[in-house]
This record gives sequence, C-alpha cells and structure tokens, in this order.
Amino acid sequence: MQCSCRCAYHNKKVNPTPWVTALLDPKNWIKWANIYELNLVYNQQTRVLISTILCRVAIWYDHMLFIDLVNIISREFCSAKDVYYNILQLFGIAGLGAMVRPLGASIFGHIGDRYGRRVALTIAILLTSIPSSLVAFIPGYSRVGVASTMLLLAIHLTQGIALGAEQGGSSVYLIEHLPNKKKLGMFFGVISFGRSIGVLLSVAMVVICKKITDFNAWGWRIPFTFSAVLGLISAYSIYTLGETPAYEENRKQRSLSNLPVIELIKHHKRALTLAILISVPVNVAVGFTIFLRTIAKEIVSVETYVTTYINEIVLIITSVLMPISSIAFGMLADKVGKERTAILFIVITMVLCCPMLSIAYHYKSYLIIMLSVMVLSIVERGINPIGIVASELFPTNVRFSGVSLSRNISYALHGGFTPMICTWFTITFPQINFATGLYIIFCLLVSLMAILQIKPRDKNFDW
Repeated sequence: MQCSCRCAYHNKKVNPTPWVTALLDPKNWIKWANIYELNLVYNQQTRVLISTILCRVAIWYDHMLFIDLVNIISREFCSAKDVYYNILQLFGIAGLGAMVRPLGASIFGHIGDRYGRRVALTIAILLTSIPSSLVAFIPGYSRVGVASTMLLLAIHLTQGIALGAEQGGSSVYLIEHLPNKKKLGMFFGVISFGRSIGVLLSVAMVVICKKITDFNAWGWRIPFTFSAVLGLISAYSIYTLGETPAYEENRKQRSLSNLPVIELIKHHKRALTLAILISVPVNVAVGFTIFLRTIAKEIVSVETYVTTYINEIVLIITSVLMPISSIAFGMLADKVGKERTAILFIVITMVLCCPMLSIAYHYKSYLIIMLSVMVLSIVERGINPIGIVASELFPTNVRFSGVSLSRNISYALHGGFTPMICTWFTITFPQINFATGLYIIFCLLVSLMAILQIKPRDKNFDW
C-alpha cells in the first residue's frame, strides 16, 4: 500500500547498493588495474592487450571444442569400431596437423619479420577459425566413407599451418608493444583471461546445444559455426592496430631481413635449439591434460550426465583459477626470474604426474581425474613465463620467425603427438598405470636441462 505522507523515510530515492554501482563503472576497472601496477589507460597499449586476449579466445574456443567433442568427432569421422582406436585415429589426425605447424611458422615467420606482425597475425587468425567452422558441414563416415576423414584431415592441416604463427606471433606482438619490460610476466598472466573466456564460451555453447538440439545426431555441429565469428572479431581487432615499435624501428633503419628463416638457421642455431627445448613443458602439459580428459570417459563407467556435470563444474573452476594463478606466477617470475619460476613448476609437474595417473586408474573416479586435470592446468601456468625467455633469445629482425618456429617444432615433436603417444601407452601397457607418466617426466627433464644452459649472453634486448 502506497504511503500518502511526505516524510523523508517514505519519499527517499532507492539507489543501487554503492558497491554494485562501483563494480559496474568501467572507470573503476582501470583504477583497480592501476592499483595492481598494470597502469592501464585506454590507449594503444590497452587495445593491444585486448586484441591479444581476443586472439587467445578464438584459439582456445576451437581447442576446447575439439577436446570436449573428441568422442563424438571420432565416432563420426573415423572407421574403427573400437572406441580407443577411433580416438587414436583422431589424435593421429591432430598430430599430422601439428606436424605442419613448423611449415606454417616458416611461412608466416617470413611474413611477420618482412612485412609486419599485424599482417601475419590477421591472416593466421582467419585461416584458423574459418576452417574450424567448416567441420560443421562435413558429412559423416557412414555417408561418404573415408572422404569424411580426409576432409577433416585437410581442415586440421590448414589450421596447423595457420597455428604455426598465431600463438607465438601474438606473444611477440604483445611483448614488443609493452613499454615496461620488467612486468612482462604479469602481462602474460593477464592475457590468459583469453584462454579462460575461450574455454567458458566453448562449454556454454556445448551446454546450450545439448539442451535445445539432438546433440549426438547433429547438434554438436552448431558450436563449430561460432568459430568464424570469433575469428573475424579477433582478426579485425588486430588489423586495426599499428605495428610494434620494435618492428617500425627496424623498418626505418632498413634492418629487416630479406630471408628471416634462412638467417635464423644460419646465425641463430643455439638460440633456436634452446627455444625449441624450453617450449616443451607447456606443449607436453597441454597434450597430457587433453589425454586425461579424453580417456577419463572410457576408463570410468558412469552415466553421461554425471560426467558432463562434473566436467562443466571443474572446467568453470579451472577457468576462474587459471588467470588468477597466471598473474600470480607471472608476478613471481618478474620478481625472482622467469627461468627459476619455470624450473620450480617443471619439477612440481614431474613429481605429480605419475601419482596422479596411478590414483586415477586405481580408483576409476571421474572426479579424481578431472581434479588432476585442474591441478595440472594450474601448475602449467607457472611454466608459461618461459615463453617470454624464448622471445628474448632472438633479435627483432628474426624474432617472429624464431619464436613461431621454435614453439611449433616443439609442439610438432611433443605437444601434438602427446595425446596419441599416451593413448598408445594405455593400450600397449594396460597393467602399468604410470607408463604414460614416465614419458612426460622424460620430456620435462630434457627441457629442464636446456633451461639451465641459458646464459645472459644468449639474450637479445633490442626492443
């Protein structure tokens, strides 16, 4: 009932709670960022940061769709009747896509070092996202036979060539733009929000399509169509920005390399070798988590809705924790050194992987396996700052080629085939639960030795 009096109590305006107003005010976002020494203003550098995040969103949206739907995709496009061999075939296709990444890194490395980082990144983003959308339109194996498998392979090969530039190139683009090189670890942590947003978007699209479509029959195809939208937004945001100051300075001084890949191989063999080896841990860790997520549904006998429920909850928690841990570990790397931080978390990963596998196979609990994935994903964030060291090993005139080529040779040798190798170990040595873990430890040990070989004279701070 409306009060007819004119007292102050009944006629006062009802305003939103102050903390809600503060939270919704974009000016406060910048102010809070400045408290944590991000020093953000809406200028070119902030736009570069946002564009790099959008680039990571597009990459990880596609990546998570493949991981989440690997069982359906293997059933649709592969010929084997046994589920393990279907997954093995699909991981083999993904591995072949990884094998062409160094070729893509060479092509786009030449473009990035010769004609500009912006041009190379824009083309690479479009060649990653648009083919991903085409997966939605490939007919299944039951309709066209092996042609469907070959079409899927062609898409993965195209994406592999484009991905040869996208992740490494976006890192170079960000590093060369930022004025404060002493806080690169923290900024690398900030762009990991792109990974979390991409993962959450992927989960959201899959959940929505499961609710409103016949998902197993045709609804799984819909999320792939959204890849093109993300790719176009990301490509536009990169293309509308200028080139990096370091590249522009090189261009003005006419110091650009005519054949950057040839120059890289001729004059920077040590830097290239070190960069390849130190890139192994991140690639292997990502490949190992893909294996765990995929194989979990096969070694655990639970209802599909239970695995979906657990999967979504763990993914959301991981997506929230990963950027926070990335920023924290990045700040630690800025304080104590990127190499020391990476060594610490490589050792932690080596200690964890075998016990996690043994526990997962012993208890056959989907929740335990997914919690293991969450822990490994967070620990892997501590290794991530080593990517900055890879950028420091190369001069500006070959940096795009050096970072892209080293990262993708490492991915081709380790990351791309890690899920396939782990699956092979599971099939071949079913009684040895930790056999896969021994392979992971070997890869990490090789990388650890390489990090210890990096000397101050190996660094190039010409930005």
